[in-house]
Amino acid sequence: MWERESAKKTFLLVSSYYFYMCWDWRFASLIFAITIINFIIGPKITQANSLRLKRFWLGVSLIASLGILAYFKYANFFIDSANSLLTAIGFHNELPLLSVVLPVGISFYTFQSISYTLDIYRERTEPVRSFRDFALFVSFFPQLVAGPIVRASYFLPQLQSPPKQEPHAVESGLSLILRGFIKKIAIADVLALHLVDPIFASPANYSPLLLFVGIYAYSFQVYMDFSGYTDIARGVARTLGYELQINFNRPYKAQSISEFWQRWHISMSSFFRDYLYFGLGGTKKGNVYVNLFITFIAIGIWHGAGWNFVAYGFCHGALVSYERWKRNRRKRLGLPELKYHGLQLVWQIFLVFNLVSLTRILFRGGSIEDAISYLTSMINFETVSASVSMIGIGALLLATILHYTPDRWTIEWKALFIRMPSFLQAGFIVFTVFALIAMSSGEAPFVYFQF
Repeated sequence: MWERESAKKTFLLVSSYYFYMCWDWRFASLIFAITIINFIIGPKITQANSLRLKRFWLGVSLIASLGILAYFKYANFFIDSANSLLTAIGFHNELPLLSVVLPVGISFYTFQSISYTLDIYRERTEPVRSFRDFALFVSFFPQLVAGPIVRASYFLPQLQSPPKQEPHAVESGLSLILRGFIKKIAIADVLALHLVDPIFASPANYSPLLLFVGIYAYSFQVYMDFSGYTDIARGVARTLGYELQINFNRPYKAQSISEFWQRWHISMSSFFRDYLYFGLGGTKKGNVYVNLFITFIAIGIWHGAGWNFVAYGFCHGALVSYERWKRNRRKRLGLPELKYHGLQLVWQIFLVFNLVSLTRILFRGGSIEDAISYLTSMINFETVSASVSMIGIGALLLATILHYTPDRWTIEWKALFIRMPSFLQAGFIVFTVFALIAMSSGEAPFVYFQF
């Protein structure tokens, strides 16, 4: 049993590196370097005989790992910002930009690897003895390039003990994979091709109403795209005998921006909450609103190197801070917590969805100037609008309906697929694959590959 499991893990490690090297073989050295750094430092944190020494080794881990990330992802952003500042104060000799290629998925596997040293420092996990197990944890191919961000304390125990033989794990995994590809190809790619890309390319050509349709379509595109990838990753991992955590929980059902971040990209938002926000003091140390702003600006910068991403994080920090202030004010006045029902609930969900969608203009645009251009067009009521594809409108309606269906329907779909006879499962898979191939444009990579 152990010999077979050992061979399986070795095969998966080699396969994971091969998977990443298919993009660019040179950057496999980055994963390997980050793996070596944190594998060596993990035991040193445990063995340190003083808090000061523990903090030193944790600092080495964070500086080395985040330094690699900063160089590849943010160096040119800092240089460009410095050039703008120097020009503003009268200097005209610009610093040269670096010729750097952004390695796909670097934000994901960097954060995943530092979760190991952070969890050891917080005594939530023990150092792993097997380098192979740790290397597989960092490079596990289903979630290597776009998450979810799996913590060491969650995944390493699965590698260190015999996998549980869950009944119908393969069938359950296949249902997740199919659902993920349907989300990606049948909905996200259609929204991108027929609505999002044309509208964001020329916002001045569309009426304010269609520009709102554009940001709604983008919100559902990025959700279906990213949650679709997560479904595929979780499904592949499950068929291999491992579990990855749920990363999305119907985010557009949120009744507040705070709740949205508890439902959206859960592995990333909880990472920043647990390691940065609580590390800064949370509600117990320092100014809670300063802590919130720092955390959300960091979330924005994690997504990309640009002032538009800084602004994106700032907007969400401001919204969450306002919600906390309003909630605390009601407590001081002795007022009950707000509860929404009926039409009030529908309106509140719609309001939060609109706020999230409006901030996504910063997320989708290439710069703050692009976002301002889009927002300016949204208040230009004299525009004679260009037409939009009804295929895109249909995909947007389908995405909306699917998102707000009862949660139990997802469970029932999986149960139905598992109960199908094998020949029906095979027929359904083949039909779905051919249908998706026929629908695929092949022009829309996963959105979060860029992070």
